[in-house]
Amino acid sequence: MKMINRDMLQTIGILLIVAIFAAVPAVAGTAVSAKYLQPRGNHIRWQIIIPLPAPSAVLITQQILPGSEIIESSHPITNYDQKKGVAKWLLSSVPSGILEMVMKISPPILKKGEIHGEVLFKDVSSNTTASILMKPSMVKKALEGC
Repeated sequence: MKMINRDMLQTIGILLIVAIFAAVPAVAGTAVSAKYLQPRGNHIRWQIIIPLPAPSAVLITQQILPGSEIIESSHPITNYDQKKGVAKWLLSSVPSGILEMVMKISPPILKKGEIHGEVLFKDVSSNTTASILMKPSMVKKALEGC
């Protein structure tokens, strides 16, 4: 019998994790959605739609420019790594409906690639963990051809 080495076990573990997370969106079937309302400037606004039944907790991660200062936030920030530009909010007992979040930052976000986020939650209906990526959309391009 051949002995399995540490590298092979790590590779198998990574592949297993990727397979699990790749299957989550297909299984989740959730109505949670998230989008930026204002992805540029000093005031960044985004919206999360929480379904009924609502998840027990929602983890929101925002990636902004490294070194940015968060001047204020509509919800208390759980963790902010200023060197990396990663802010996190852990919200518990979130009611269903529309959750709007705002943060005031400096320097301002000037272009599309300077911000993105993720919403991680447990889908109550399927008892699975799911995530939604948030990236600013190009409204002008979306409206062309209408």
